[in-house]
Amino acid sequence: MSQLNIKQAFVSHLIDNLPTGVTIDDVSFENKRFDPTGKALWLAAYYIPATSEMMGKSPTDSDEERGFYQVSVFIPTNIENGTYDNSLLQAIDEIKAAFSYNTELVYNEQVVNTLNTEINSGNYSESWYQRDLTINFLTFTNRG
Repeated sequence: MSQLNIKQAFVSHLIDNLPTGVTIDDVSFENKRFDPTGKALWLAAYYIPATSEMMGKSPTDSDEERGFYQVSVFIPTNIENGTYDNSLLQAIDEIKAAFSYNTELVYNEQVVNTLNTEINSGNYSESWYQRDLTINFLTFTNRG
């Protein structure tokens, strides 16, 4: 169940550290029905495993798992009040602080360490302006 525990470590940490003004109802998790209509700011969260390296050949050895957790932040396009993407960037700052370098996330004894975060330049997605915060991670899992 290591993949489940890794994902849940991220989900629970994000829920515990939502940006100011954002509730769990403003977060689109994978495979969750979600309608952003009328929202001033909302998040989409994705768990993306990347590599799994064996650290020995016996069934009791561990595996090194790497991947990333992406949190996309959305605001409506064409904000006319002169704030542009300020609320989006504030949310990014708060999420980035919650997942800073070497933050230890734990779920069901699975320990996940954050390695770094990356932020893209932003883009338009239908009627939304979006920036993505990518959190790279490393963890060691038991095979049993």
